[in-house]
Amino acid sequence: MSMYHCFAMAQHRFTLSDRLIRAISGWTLSPKDSVESVLAEGADVNQLHGTLLPLHCACMTGEDDYVKLLLDHGAEVNAVDGYGRAAIHYAAEQDVDCLSLLLESGADPNALNANGETAIHWASFRNQVECVQALLSKNASINIPDIHGNTPLNWAAMKGNHECVQLLLEYGVETHTSSVDGVSPISRVASLIGAGLDVEEEESCLNLLISATGQFDIRDEDGLIPSAIQNDTALCNMLWQLCSHPRSLRQLCRYTIRHHLNNTHLPTAVKLLPLPARLQRYLLLQT
Repeated sequence: MSMYHCFAMAQHRFTLSDRLIRAISGWTLSPKDSVESVLAEGADVNQLHGTLLPLHCACMTGEDDYVKLLLDHGAEVNAVDGYGRAAIHYAAEQDVDCLSLLLESGADPNALNANGETAIHWASFRNQVECVQALLSKNASINIPDIHGNTPLNWAAMKGNHECVQLLLEYGVETHTSSVDGVSPISRVASLIGAGLDVEEEESCLNLLISATGQFDIRDEDGLIPSAIQNDTALCNMLWQLCSHPRSLRQLCRYTIRHHLNNTHLPTAVKLLPLPARLQRYLLLQT
């Protein structure tokens, strides 16, 4: 039997939906079985394949050409797959080009998945700075908590993602947030360092959050610093001092002004304030 007939028999055993997902994923049964050819045969771009939709699959693999092709063939940009996720959730943690195509086609930047997570949660967690910026340019909310009370800042902090934390702070993200079990962004980064996983980026991330937060307290009801941080004596002592003593008036004013300008692009807003350049830099955490 020829190789062609083997491919033809194999193709016959799979539906168009099977073949479309396989083509997008690169598991084609035949060199001739491309995404374009399967679509030309009439594959339904909105047919759920198990728990997965073709558009979601293309975003998972970061194939922006396939994303465009599927959208051009009528893929529903805000459709939800069997995991309760929209395509934008997958694109945000993978590829800014895929994400931009979705946003241009009307994807909801604040779409929630089954766990109350937005695309900006996932972009922040994966340190996809360009994706965070793309979402912010479409007015994505940066303070939506998931079902566990974690905002995108908490997600960025739990990985010590300095670049994403910095970008979120530039857009006025609220720093006084905590999960339902009382864990704050500062506590998350400090726990990474306390576990002996500290790198320069995580230390910079912690310093940035401390500067932006003003007065804070991460101690428990017994007045103790979280156990994960206690492994690092110097860090534990430093945080205990910051939690148990008032911050300076200058630091408190910085937080208050930044908080008053909440949900704006702070570098733009601060430049409009009648303040000396030195104070503007201080407000923007540049000193």
